[in-house]
Amino acid sequence: MTSPYGDDAAAAFPQQAEWIAAPTPTNRADRFRAPILTRAIAVDGDVQQATLTVCGLGLQHVTLDGEPVNDHRLDPPFTDFDHRVLYVSSDVTSRLTAGDHELSIMLGRGFFALPTENVWHWHRAPWTGELRAIAELEVHYTDGRTVIVGTDRDWTATRSRIGYDCYYAGESYDATLAIPDPVPVVGAEAPRGRLQPTDHEPIRVTWQGKPTWQQVGESWVADFGRTIAGWVGLRSAQRAGAEVRISYAEKLTDDGRCAPVNEHVTGDRFQVDSYIGDGTADQQWEPLFSYKGYRYVQLDGLSHPPTDETLIGYAAHNDVTRVGNFSSDVPLFETFVDAMARTIENNLHHIPTDTPMYEKNGWTGDAQVGAVSMMSLFDLRGFLIKWLGDLRDAQRPDGWLPVIVPSAGWGFTDLAPSPEWTTVYPHLLREVYRRYGDRELVVDHWPSVLRYLDWELSKLVDGCAVSALGDYLQPGTNGLGPDDSGVTASSLLIRALRDTAELAGVIGEGDDQQRLLQAAASLAEAMNARYLDRDRGRYEVGPVYSQTSNAVPLALGLVPADQEAAVVANLVADIEDRDDHLHVGCIGANLVLRALTEHGHGELAVRVARQTSYPSWGYWFAEGADTMWEMWETTARSRDHYFHGTVVQWLFEDVAGLRCGDHGWQTMTVRPQPVGGLSHAAYGIDTVRGRAAVDWRRDGDTFDLSVDVPPGCTAAVSVPGRDVTVTAGSATESADATLTVGAGHAEFRSTLP
Repeated sequence: MTSPYGDDAAAAFPQQAEWIAAPTPTNRADRFRAPILTRAIAVDGDVQQATLTVCGLGLQHVTLDGEPVNDHRLDPPFTDFDHRVLYVSSDVTSRLTAGDHELSIMLGRGFFALPTENVWHWHRAPWTGELRAIAELEVHYTDGRTVIVGTDRDWTATRSRIGYDCYYAGESYDATLAIPDPVPVVGAEAPRGRLQPTDHEPIRVTWQGKPTWQQVGESWVADFGRTIAGWVGLRSAQRAGAEVRISYAEKLTDDGRCAPVNEHVTGDRFQVDSYIGDGTADQQWEPLFSYKGYRYVQLDGLSHPPTDETLIGYAAHNDVTRVGNFSSDVPLFETFVDAMARTIENNLHHIPTDTPMYEKNGWTGDAQVGAVSMMSLFDLRGFLIKWLGDLRDAQRPDGWLPVIVPSAGWGFTDLAPSPEWTTVYPHLLREVYRRYGDRELVVDHWPSVLRYLDWELSKLVDGCAVSALGDYLQPGTNGLGPDDSGVTASSLLIRALRDTAELAGVIGEGDDQQRLLQAAASLAEAMNARYLDRDRGRYEVGPVYSQTSNAVPLALGLVPADQEAAVVANLVADIEDRDDHLHVGCIGANLVLRALTEHGHGELAVRVARQTSYPSWGYWFAEGADTMWEMWETTARSRDHYFHGTVVQWLFEDVAGLRCGDHGWQTMTVRPQPVGGLSHAAYGIDTVRGRAAVDWRRDGDTFDLSVDVPPGCTAAVSVPGRDVTVTAGSATESADATLTVGAGHAEFRSTLP
């Protein structure tokens, strides 16, 4: 049994333990072999409570009498190890019977000591060093005694059969290797980061399945039928000394093979495990210290044809709870939601990653556009509070943030400033408060968020924000688009300033609130003066019209009132000229449908969302996708990338019509959009206060709406159509013509045009 995340039973850790490590191998061939640290333990009575607390850097696999102490994988969580180092506590009471036991900690590398050279500099991170561990077993006996067994010089060390492990390259295991005799451990230097308990859900295996097989030449290729973040387990009768190479890929080459490559990572292997057999009849193995993004797995060198038992695919991610569900009469829309949910899960590995295959980095821009969609589907309170801490840890004293978090130093000067990316810090803090209502979290981050915004404001050029990234991955591009990013950069910085001003009101920082609002107003004025062509009624940012640079100011309410109709008309015209297709990158994909819907063009938004030809979301699924892709093209590098999949936010907030208000869902708005031939949509979410849900159906001109409001909350409901009646529950009319619904269930009927 594992203690729930957030358990502070070991908050005083360590009490007497010290950091230890295995001695440096004298044989160079053993320098990457995973060390094992071991201690014999004698239990001399009945145990009332026993807690084992461990921090193994970079990764730990902890066993008691040869069995794992919990069902976690890839502990401890990834952080900037120079700031925070997280430990994990497990309840082992039921395992400690009277007698002798053996406690072992095997160590992997993770991002603490990543061995493969890469463009993001993880291989030379400032914290990198020898693998080490600190642990304490605290045993409370029924007779009142307490005994603590901590890591010290009484532990011994040896080397495992894992010869190499790397998050990018993969893992190597040689079943023929002899385990060296144990030797005394050595003392190790403590990491610079402060030890803290883990307060979010662990990574667990959440799915397993078997593949279908295809022989390609002398190789065997397995198809698991879904895109996965995890690994495979191998079961074979591999000949002694014979190596089988296990290659993972999200897509196949033209000749049906797995050939994973990554231009950003050096070395002769990428996403490849290797296993050397010992000749026994039933060998079973799976990697412990790496995960991959894949759908397909290729076996080369297998000693026999595969059977139904040869491979099991495992999906593993932070075991967060699914809280949001959507349904519609349009199956494609339900497909979007299912695919986005899977894509999000596949990118939850202690940080919100951009891709489980190619980078495994916490790109801030991806989380910026994806945060609302993610929290609309999963309970991410603990997970995102942890990552907010990572954002703060990554910040330099002047407020500067990198574009990936955590960072080994890359992402500052390389791509800065990039407000569409790094304003995730204030924006995420605002959205986390909106959904979970933790005021103390806002207070805790307040100085850091202000310092960041002041840094951004110091980088304005002629009063406008500038960016090194912008609306990334528009159709036909491999990265940056052709247009000036000043509108997207300025708009999202304005949103961040306004978000933070709202938080200032929450915590009573009135002076900061006024300063932030003034900065936002000045920035909006400068942006409109520079980019808004009042004669043409459009934002001009380059040689061609930009849907994103016109949709984003519309969606965020930044277009002057006298220009709004013209800007809307130009956006509509460009989309219609493209046969109802978008031409946007990740920023536009998040906001353009909202801009259309909120400005009276919901019919067009639905037509766009239902497209199945390039470029569109539906095009991916017409081409066999089961997750969201990085690019609009079938040549997309990553096929497990949530930052283009935020169409689901529009489905929840605009089509179904349920939008979170504030203070942990204390308020909410309901404004459904029965347009574009839609006859049904429903969205519900288990909030911190209870279930919030909307469900509407259209039958001819009759519109029926049901609303569920959690205890202690209110909803402002806008029922479309005329002759609105309350058919169940109660509602009161407000001054703004909306209906206010308190806690409970209410139903409405109206007549549509």
